[in-house]
Amino acid sequence: MTSILVASLLCALPAKRGAAPASDPSVEQQPLGDEEIRERIDTFLRTIDTPISPEQWRALGPRGAAILEGMAQDANLLPSRRAKAVVGLSAIGASSSSGVLLSLARSAQAPLTVRLMAVHGVPGVLASSQVPAALQPILESSEDGGVRAAAAEVLSRHGACGLVRAQARRERDALTLQRALQMCDNR
Repeated sequence: MTSILVASLLCALPAKRGAAPASDPSVEQQPLGDEEIRERIDTFLRTIDTPISPEQWRALGPRGAAILEGMAQDANLLPSRRAKAVVGLSAIGASSSSGVLLSLARSAQAPLTVRLMAVHGVPGVLASSQVPAALQPILESSEDGGVRAAAAEVLSRHGACGLVRAQARRERDALTLQRALQMCDNR
């Protein structure tokens, strides 16, 4: 069940950080009020089978990111809602959210789905050149093989195959990083 939840949440992550699409200058958009931002976030976090686009998350802006940061770290929320908040943070792409995502990715107390979403979300909040240095400690020291594997996959997509191969040599189970190694071999 956890793998299905993680797979569905991974599908919601944006492919990579990019500029927001250009808005139509003929349509004047009003900034969202705080209550409207909170209502949209609540709606987005309650959805089960309706994907929320990166553009919808980005429309929440920096105030939405601040709210999502608090929700992602709230141990009283369901892990699925926290994981969706992480997806939203990654889509918004605020560099101020990098500390939250990295902290969640490193946390042994955070639910696994939240940790995995945080690892996969790091490229959305950091410049591509910063991703290897940010995820290397997680790759090398996480006690959870799934978290190490997620970090290895993200790193392999960012060309840090040397780090992935070095960690693969240290792994007790050769299959842990197999997918990331295959991604490196196909580069």
